[in-house]
Amino acid sequence: MAHECCCHHISPDVLERPLTLVLAEQTVAEVVQRRPVALETMKEMGINHCCEAHLSLREAAAAAGIPLDALLAALNEPRKTPA
Repeated sequence: MAHECCCHHISPDVLERPLTLVLAEQTVAEVVQRRPVALETMKEMGINHCCEAHLSLREAAAAAGIPLDALLAALNEPRKTPA
């Protein structure tokens, strides 16, 4: 069965929706769904949203070989939204 990526449906002009603190137990997909701007941060850190969406952030960080604390800090950092 072919996997169709839907990442291209997330427009860069989508404003960040309010979200409380991102936690290690949340999945990659959950975070991206609630905070679309997180997708770019995850890509920069080597986390593949398409193939790793089902993983918790803890698991995704381990798979990417990055410290969990660094991932959580980057995802929880306030981001400027387009005016």
